[in-house]
Amino acid sequence: MPISCIAIDDDSHSLENLIFYMDKFPELKLVKTFTEPLLALSEISVAEPVDIIFIDVEMPSLSGIELAGLLRQKAEHLVFTTAHPTYALDAFKVDADAYLLKPYSILHFAKAINSLYPAGSTAHSIFPVFEDQFFYMPSPQNSDDLIRIDMNDLISIEQLDNEVTLITQNHAFPVSKISIAKMITLLKKSPAFIEVSEEVTIAKRHIVSILDNHILLAGEKTYQVSDKYKERFEQFVASNSLKN
Repeated sequence: MPISCIAIDDDSHSLENLIFYMDKFPELKLVKTFTEPLLALSEISVAEPVDIIFIDVEMPSLSGIELAGLLRQKAEHLVFTTAHPTYALDAFKVDADAYLLKPYSILHFAKAINSLYPAGSTAHSIFPVFEDQFFYMPSPQNSDDLIRIDMNDLISIEQLDNEVTLITQNHAFPVSKISIAKMITLLKKSPAFIEVSEEVTIAKRHIVSILDNHILLAGEKTYQVSDKYKERFEQFVASNSLKN
Protein backbone atom coordinates (compact mmCIF):
# COMPACT_ATOMS: atom_id res chain seq x y z
CA MET A 1 0.00 0.00 0.00
CA PRO A 2 1.48 3.40 -0.97
CA ILE A 3 2.70 5.79 1.70
CA SER A 4 0.78 9.02 1.09
CA CYS A 5 2.75 12.25 1.51
CA ILE A 6 2.28 16.02 1.45
CA ALA A 7 5.18 18.46 1.07
CA ILE A 8 5.06 22.08 2.28
CA ASP A 9 7.94 24.46 1.53
CA ASP A 10 7.93 28.06 0.31
CA ASP A 11 11.34 27.55 -1.35
CA SER A 12 10.64 26.05 -4.78
CA HIS A 13 14.21 24.75 -5.14
CA SER A 14 14.02 22.88 -1.85
CA LEU A 15 10.62 21.53 -2.82
CA GLU A 16 11.98 20.27 -6.13
CA ASN A 17 14.82 18.48 -4.33
CA LEU A 18 12.38 16.82 -1.97
CA ILE A 19 10.19 15.68 -4.86
CA PHE A 20 13.27 14.35 -6.67
CA TYR A 21 14.23 12.22 -3.66
CA MET A 22 10.68 10.98 -3.16
CA ASP A 23 10.58 9.79 -6.77
CA LYS A 24 13.38 7.34 -5.92
CA PHE A 25 11.15 5.49 -3.45
CA PRO A 26 8.54 3.38 -5.27
CA GLU A 27 6.23 3.28 -2.25
CA LEU A 28 6.08 7.01 -1.56
CA LYS A 29 3.07 8.65 -3.18
CA LEU A 30 3.09 12.45 -3.30
CA VAL A 31 -0.50 13.60 -2.87
CA LYS A 32 0.02 17.37 -2.93
CA THR A 33 2.64 20.11 -2.61
CA PHE A 34 2.24 23.61 -1.19
CA THR A 35 4.40 26.73 -1.22
CA GLU A 36 1.88 28.81 0.77
CA PRO A 37 1.43 27.68 4.41
CA LEU A 38 -2.00 29.32 4.80
CA LEU A 39 -3.29 27.56 1.69
CA ALA A 40 -1.84 24.32 3.00
CA LEU A 41 -3.65 24.82 6.30
CA SER A 42 -6.94 25.54 4.55
CA GLU A 43 -6.84 22.52 2.23
CA ILE A 44 -5.25 19.92 4.50
CA SER A 45 -7.62 20.75 7.37
CA VAL A 46 -10.58 19.46 5.35
CA ALA A 47 -8.78 16.66 3.50
CA GLU A 48 -8.22 13.03 4.40
CA PRO A 49 -5.22 12.32 6.67
CA VAL A 50 -1.98 11.19 5.05
CA ASP A 51 0.96 9.10 6.23
CA ILE A 52 3.66 11.79 6.14
CA ILE A 53 3.70 15.58 5.98
CA PHE A 54 7.04 17.20 5.16
CA ILE A 55 7.12 20.77 6.49
CA ASP A 56 9.70 23.52 6.10
CA VAL A 57 10.19 25.47 9.32
CA GLU A 58 10.83 29.02 8.11
CA MET A 59 7.91 30.21 5.98
CA PRO A 60 6.10 33.54 5.62
CA SER A 61 2.79 34.27 7.39
CA LEU A 62 2.86 31.00 9.34
CA SER A 63 5.91 29.07 10.51
CA GLY A 64 6.25 25.34 10.01
CA ILE A 65 6.18 24.84 13.78
CA GLU A 66 2.86 26.68 14.07
CA LEU A 67 1.47 24.89 11.03
CA ALA A 68 2.48 21.51 12.40
CA GLY A 69 0.65 22.20 15.62
CA LEU A 70 -2.54 22.87 13.67
CA LEU A 71 -2.16 19.88 11.34
CA ARG A 72 -0.72 17.24 13.66
CA GLN A 73 -3.86 15.12 13.58
CA LYS A 74 -3.76 15.06 9.76
CA ALA A 75 -0.59 12.95 9.49
CA GLU A 76 0.76 9.80 11.04
CA HIS A 77 4.26 11.26 10.80
CA LEU A 78 5.66 14.80 10.68
CA VAL A 79 9.05 15.41 9.08
CA PHE A 80 10.58 18.88 9.37
CA THR A 81 12.99 20.27 6.79
CA THR A 82 15.06 23.37 7.50
CA ALA A 83 18.47 24.95 7.01
CA HIS A 84 18.60 25.99 10.68
CA PRO A 85 19.49 23.36 13.31
CA THR A 86 18.37 25.69 16.12
CA TYR A 87 14.76 24.77 15.34
CA ALA A 88 15.23 21.09 16.16
CA LEU A 89 14.04 21.40 19.76
CA ASP A 90 10.93 23.35 18.75
CA ALA A 91 10.17 20.75 16.08
CA PHE A 92 10.12 17.90 18.53
CA LYS A 93 7.91 19.87 20.92
CA VAL A 94 5.13 19.42 18.37
CA ASP A 95 5.81 15.67 18.15
CA ALA A 96 7.96 15.70 15.04
CA ASP A 97 9.03 12.22 13.97
CA ALA A 98 12.11 13.23 11.98
CA TYR A 99 14.20 16.28 11.18
CA LEU A 100 16.12 16.89 7.93
CA LEU A 101 18.74 19.62 7.92
CA LYS A 102 19.14 21.30 4.53
CA PRO A 103 20.95 20.57 2.32
CA TYR A 104 20.36 16.88 3.00
CA SER A 105 21.44 14.01 0.76
CA ILE A 106 19.39 11.06 -0.49
CA LEU A 107 21.16 8.99 2.17
CA HIS A 108 19.86 11.24 4.96
CA PHE A 109 16.42 11.21 3.38
CA ALA A 110 16.47 7.41 3.14
CA LYS A 111 17.56 7.07 6.77
CA ALA A 112 14.76 9.39 7.92
CA ILE A 113 12.12 7.42 6.01
CA ASN A 114 13.45 4.09 7.21
CA SER A 115 13.38 5.30 10.79
CA LEU A 116 9.63 5.76 10.33
CA TYR A 117 9.11 2.44 8.52
CA PRO A 118 11.94 0.09 9.57
CA ALA A 119 12.62 -3.10 7.67
CA GLY A 120 10.76 -6.03 9.13
CA SER A 121 8.02 -3.93 10.69
CA THR A 122 4.40 -4.82 10.11
CA ALA A 123 3.98 -1.54 8.25
CA HIS A 124 5.98 -0.48 5.20
CA SER A 125 9.64 -1.22 4.48
CA ILE A 126 11.23 1.36 2.22
CA PHE A 127 14.56 0.01 1.03
CA PRO A 128 15.64 -0.17 -1.72
CA VAL A 129 15.74 3.18 -3.43
CA PHE A 130 15.47 2.89 -7.20
CA GLU A 131 16.98 5.39 -9.64
CA ASP A 132 16.59 4.51 -13.31
CA GLN A 133 18.78 1.40 -13.82
CA PHE A 134 20.36 1.76 -10.37
CA PHE A 135 19.18 0.90 -6.89
CA TYR A 136 20.52 1.75 -3.46
CA MET A 137 20.84 -0.71 -0.60
CA PRO A 138 22.35 -0.74 2.89
CA SER A 139 26.12 -1.09 2.84
CA PRO A 140 27.39 -4.45 4.20
CA GLN A 141 30.28 -2.61 5.89
CA ASN A 142 28.33 0.31 7.34
CA SER A 143 24.60 0.13 8.04
CA ASP A 144 24.47 3.94 8.12
CA ASP A 145 25.60 4.15 4.52
CA LEU A 146 24.15 3.22 1.13
CA ILE A 147 25.79 1.63 -1.87
CA ARG A 148 24.58 1.98 -5.44
CA ILE A 149 24.28 -1.06 -7.68
CA ASP A 150 23.86 -0.93 -11.43
CA MET A 151 21.06 -3.27 -12.50
CA ASN A 152 23.03 -4.03 -15.67
CA ASP A 153 25.96 -5.34 -13.58
CA LEU A 154 23.84 -7.58 -11.39
CA ILE A 155 24.47 -11.19 -12.40
CA SER A 156 22.58 -13.14 -9.78
CA ILE A 157 20.94 -13.12 -6.36
CA GLU A 158 21.68 -15.96 -3.95
CA GLN A 159 19.51 -16.54 -0.89
CA LEU A 160 20.52 -18.75 2.02
CA ASP A 161 18.49 -18.67 5.22
CA ASN A 162 18.52 -15.05 6.42
CA GLU A 163 21.37 -13.86 4.20
CA VAL A 164 21.28 -12.69 0.60
CA THR A 165 24.29 -12.24 -1.65
CA LEU A 166 24.09 -9.94 -4.66
CA ILE A 167 26.61 -11.00 -7.29
CA THR A 168 27.82 -8.35 -9.75
CA GLN A 169 30.55 -8.54 -12.37
CA ASN A 170 33.13 -7.26 -9.90
CA HIS A 171 31.80 -7.81 -6.39
CA ALA A 172 29.68 -9.97 -4.11
CA PHE A 173 27.56 -8.07 -1.57
CA PRO A 174 26.26 -10.10 1.41
CA VAL A 175 23.34 -8.41 3.16
CA SER A 176 20.64 -9.46 5.59
CA LYS A 177 17.53 -10.75 3.88
CA ILE A 178 15.20 -8.61 5.97
CA SER A 179 16.87 -5.35 4.86
CA ILE A 180 16.27 -5.97 1.14
CA ALA A 181 13.27 -8.29 1.13
CA LYS A 182 11.21 -5.83 -0.89
CA MET A 183 13.98 -5.40 -3.45
CA ILE A 184 14.20 -9.16 -3.95
CA THR A 185 10.47 -9.29 -4.61
CA LEU A 186 10.71 -6.49 -7.17
CA LEU A 187 13.66 -8.05 -8.97
CA LYS A 188 11.94 -11.42 -9.20
CA LYS A 189 9.01 -9.72 -10.91
CA SER A 190 11.31 -7.93 -13.37
CA PRO A 191 11.36 -9.39 -16.91
CA ALA A 192 15.16 -9.01 -16.85
CA PHE A 193 15.51 -11.72 -14.19
CA ILE A 194 14.40 -15.32 -13.83
CA GLU A 195 14.39 -17.76 -10.92
CA VAL A 196 16.30 -21.01 -11.48
CA SER A 197 15.87 -22.44 -7.98
CA GLU A 198 14.46 -21.56 -4.58
CA GLU A 199 17.80 -19.97 -3.69
CA VAL A 200 18.92 -18.36 -6.97
CA THR A 201 17.59 -15.69 -9.33
CA ILE A 202 19.71 -14.80 -12.36
CA ALA A 203 19.91 -11.91 -14.84
CA LYS A 204 18.92 -13.11 -18.31
CA ARG A 205 21.35 -10.73 -20.03
CA HIS A 206 24.32 -12.40 -18.35
CA ILE A 207 23.62 -15.93 -19.56
CA VAL A 208 26.65 -17.13 -21.55
CA SER A 209 25.69 -20.73 -22.26
CA ILE A 210 23.30 -23.50 -21.26
CA LEU A 211 24.06 -27.22 -21.15
CA ASP A 212 21.17 -29.41 -20.06
CA ASN A 213 20.13 -27.88 -16.72
CA HIS A 214 23.44 -26.10 -16.08
CA ILE A 215 23.82 -22.38 -16.75
CA LEU A 216 27.05 -20.47 -17.25
CA LEU A 217 26.86 -16.75 -16.52
CA ALA A 218 29.27 -13.87 -16.98
CA GLY A 219 32.20 -14.01 -14.58
CA GLU A 220 32.20 -17.82 -14.91
CA LYS A 221 29.40 -18.11 -12.39
CA THR A 222 27.47 -21.39 -12.76
CA TYR A 223 24.11 -22.58 -11.47
CA GLN A 224 21.87 -25.58 -11.86
CA VAL A 225 18.17 -25.26 -12.69
CA SER A 226 16.08 -27.12 -10.14
CA ASP A 227 13.22 -29.40 -11.20
CA LYS A 228 10.61 -26.97 -9.87
CA TYR A 229 11.80 -24.18 -12.21
CA LYS A 230 12.92 -26.32 -15.14
CA GLU A 231 9.76 -26.05 -17.26
CA ARG A 232 9.56 -22.27 -16.96
CA PHE A 233 13.25 -21.89 -17.75
CA GLU A 234 12.95 -24.15 -20.81
CA GLN A 235 10.06 -21.99 -22.03
CA PHE A 236 12.21 -18.90 -21.61
CA VAL A 237 15.07 -20.53 -23.55
CA ALA A 238 12.75 -21.64 -26.37
CA SER A 239 11.06 -18.23 -26.69
CA ASN A 240 14.37 -16.38 -26.79
CA SER A 241 16.29 -18.84 -28.99
CA LEU A 242 19.37 -18.74 -26.78
CA LYS A 243 22.50 -20.13 -28.37
CA ASN A 244 24.31 -22.79 -26.39
